[in-house]
Amino acid sequence: MRLIFFAIYIAIGAMLHAVIVGATFDWSSAWTFAWLFGWPIMLMVTFGVFVIIAAIICGLIWAGWSWLDTIAKWRSVRKSKRI
Repeated sequence: MRLIFFAIYIAIGAMLHAVIVGATFDWSSAWTFAWLFGWPIMLMVTFGVFVIIAAIICGLIWAGWSWLDTIAKWRSVRKSKRI
């Protein structure tokens, strides 16, 4: 029974390795062993990286929107003073 659980654990690591790194196992690479045996930690790290990337993208979108809004307000004030 323990061997079945170990096989399922390794299979989950192999599937995540195929999705994130690629389907080819390089047995001289530490990434292969990290994904096969330490996939819960690697999954948390990958999720954290995705969250950070999403936060950066949202921040850039917000900054761009704020910049465009500031320019629009500045142009409307400038246009109202001219007339």
